Amino acid sequence: MPSITSREDFEALVRRTGITLTPQQTATIYQGWTLMAPQLDRLRAHGRGREAEPAHIFRPDVFGTEPK
Repeated sequence: MPSITSREDFEALVRRTGITLTPQQTATIYQGWTLMAPQLDRLRAHGRGREAEPAHIFRPDVFGTEPK
């Protein structure tokens, strides 16, 4: 289940950092957070193997071959 951080909870987390932000800055960062949070949830999912990220698997049988 994806974690959904409400705007109020997000603002509380920002206050806990001690960083002073304008309402516009907070809104901009929250907008980015709503895009980033689902990606983090996928990374934290249990049972993911290396094959879930094929771009990170080294295949020596393919490396160094010329395209045909």
